[in-house]
Amino acid sequence: MRKILPLIYSLWLLSASPLSAKNGSGTKTDTVSSGQTTALSKSRHEKLVNLDFYGFIRNDAFYDTRQNIGAGENLVTLYPKDKLPDIYGKDINNVPKFHMLSVLSRVGINAKGPEVLGAKTSAILEAEFFGSTEAGINELRLRHAYVTFDWDKTQLGIGQYWHPMVILECLPNVVNYGTGAPIFALNRNPQIRLTQKVGSKFKVIAAINSQRDFTPNTSPYRDSGLPSSHLQLQYKSQKLVAGIAGQYEVLKPQLSSGTPPVVNDSRLESFTTMAYARIVTKPLTISTSVMMSQNAASMVMLGGFVGYSASKEPDIFHTMNTRSAWIDFQQTTDKKVSFGLFGGIVKNMGTRETVQGRTANAYGVTASWGAVSATSGGRSVDHLWRVVPRVDWSLSKAIKLRFEVENTVAVWGDAQSSGRGIGNEYTAVNNRFHLATFFMF
Repeated sequence: MRKILPLIYSLWLLSASPLSAKNGSGTKTDTVSSGQTTALSKSRHEKLVNLDFYGFIRNDAFYDTRQNIGAGENLVTLYPKDKLPDIYGKDINNVPKFHMLSVLSRVGINAKGPEVLGAKTSAILEAEFFGSTEAGINELRLRHAYVTFDWDKTQLGIGQYWHPMVILECLPNVVNYGTGAPIFALNRNPQIRLTQKVGSKFKVIAAINSQRDFTPNTSPYRDSGLPSSHLQLQYKSQKLVAGIAGQYEVLKPQLSSGTPPVVNDSRLESFTTMAYARIVTKPLTISTSVMMSQNAASMVMLGGFVGYSASKEPDIFHTMNTRSAWIDFQQTTDKKVSFGLFGGIVKNMGTRETVQGRTANAYGVTASWGAVSATSGGRSVDHLWRVVPRVDWSLSKAIKLRFEVENTVAVWGDAQSSGRGIGNEYTAVNNRFHLATFFMF
């Protein structure tokens, strides 16, 4: 592409060459002066955009020892399912599953544009075939549509991109497309992000964002009339990345409650904090993060919020609290084969308080999947941990194989009005054997 664009540009310039100044009778024909040509060429040159195409063809083959709650035909495995006894007490969910998919194949465009207001401009447009809903798998889905303006020490980003809580410099390096979910944040959002360098190694990141693909219902976010806000401080050197981040979010879960309806003016506030670090040494690259989150379901984590309803009264809402921590070890090597290990845990802390005498219901994507409940007779995941050893094999610059064994343990319990799972606990265990092949271009 880099070779083709200059050729097209050169042919285009030739087509814009000045015409003959005069005809045989001495009468002037249509003429473009040399000064006009220079100005025109300069103007058109400023509009030139360089494009680089990239992507990969990916195939995933995976075998689970137990039925799971997940997304994308369980391509993203989240929670081993609770015990479900039949009339003879045999566990219906204790059945293995195998599947193969190529929907994570991806294509993207990196664009570099002209200088604007003293800033270098660039953009990314990226899509895959994962679909936006379970029924839409295999359909094209937008991942990134993001434009940046770069000055010497300031960057302004506008569009859909990774949520600021997803730290690209500090990620679990797992094969699973969930990138550590439900222990680590997974989200891409429409956003406006400002990054300011402070000295040579520090930067401050401030952003506002909204929800789009990672929640079953965007209305509570849109009806609040306010975007989510994010603030982050990061230190970055050649061998160390470390930072702290916080997010404040306001939801309006309902416009009205009950039937007949009663106006509900309540809003739900949530706050999430995180600390992270990545250390690069000769034998290992070590990445880690801890998070204290409210309404963590908005980042595909264990949690959400609970509504308490009563007849002819507006519902009352409280956010659920979540704690998580993880660590990832990746062998630092230039050899074709490398090894890694991920380990993490997430804990459902429930709401800080409950409302007695009302019916409790859990909300958020985790509740819609059936992994948390606040209703009497329901079941909730109280905590989950995961250990994932892996191996990567680079056959060439274009072809790569990745294999991991993902051991996930979820402890289920009877649903409490706080959203926790306590009593009659059952430990559900799943082992996933996952092979992913890549052809990169």
